[in-house]
Amino acid sequence: MTVRSVSWTDAQRVSSLLARVSATPAREPAALVSAMGSTRAGAPAKAAPAPVKAAPKAKEVPRLVQTSDNPADRLDALVAWTLAHHACAGAFVADDNGLTLAAHGISEAHVSLVGPLLSALVGVRTVPGVDATAGALWLGAQMMSWVETRTARGGFCLGTVGDEALSTRALEQLKEALETTVRGL
Repeated sequence: MTVRSVSWTDAQRVSSLLARVSATPAREPAALVSAMGSTRAGAPAKAAPAPVKAAPKAKEVPRLVQTSDNPADRLDALVAWTLAHHACAGAFVADDNGLTLAAHGISEAHVSLVGPLLSALVGVRTVPGVDATAGALWLGAQMMSWVETRTARGGFCLGTVGDEALSTRALEQLKEALETTVRGL
């Protein structure tokens, strides 16, 4: 038994099959266009097309304002603000070693990934033009989005867990809120 390759095909047969498949069906003659506002006698008037709905406006997220000097209060306020203004089921703040500083609605297993994740990104940051201070990672059935910032006292990470990754705009808002929170700690 010989296995046939493309070189064994009958070119005429392939051409006829392609012609049948790609043949354009006969089109109906185009309807005559009448002047605006006029209708043909005896023809029912067509309803005006429904207006196109505008895309929903992006929800305006207020800036986080920190009023306390207590680090625990500042971190709790950051987590509460994140949960209130972003699409997530849980949020956490961790240091660059993966130590949980504040969390709500998230497992310790998720937070424990932060230290190794940030360590792995050290090499990525050496690539010119690459900003590896924000991103998203599938963790089972959920998506973890994170931002990080560096201070004189080390790195801090703010992360969320939800059904989908946060948008670039949301990550920028989280990064600004994280920087506001850890400034002066």
